[in-house]
Amino acid sequence: MKKGLKNNQGFTMIELIVVIVIIGILAAIAVPRYLDLRNAAETAARDGMTGNLRAAASLAYANALTQTPPVAPSAALTLGQLAETGGITLAGNTFTATINGTAYTWTWASPATITPN
Repeated sequence: MKKGLKNNQGFTMIELIVVIVIIGILAAIAVPRYLDLRNAAETAARDGMTGNLRAAASLAYANALTQTPPVAPSAALTLGQLAETGGITLAGNTFTATINGTAYTWTWASPATITPN
C-alpha cells in the first residue's frame, strides 16, 4: 500500500508551464472583451440618460401646455420633471452629466427637443 505513495512527488515543470500558458491565453482573450463591455456600458449609460432627458422634456412640454395660463416650456421645467437628477446640472439650455468620469452634454431646444452634443 505504501509503495504507490512514493511516486507522488508533485507536478513536473512541463505541467506547470502548460498551465501558465493556458492562463496567459485566457487572459489575453478576456481583457479585450472586458474593455469592450466597459465601452458598451458607458455608451448604454449615455443613451439611457438621453432617453431620460427626452422623456422629461416631453412631460414638461405637455405639463406646460395644460397649465392655465399656458407656461412656456423650458430646460428648467425639463429638469424639474426628473424625479432624481442623478448628477445632472443645468447651465442655460445645456444639461451636463458625468458618467464614469466622462462629461456628456445635451442641449435643450424649444419646444422640447433634447440633442446630445
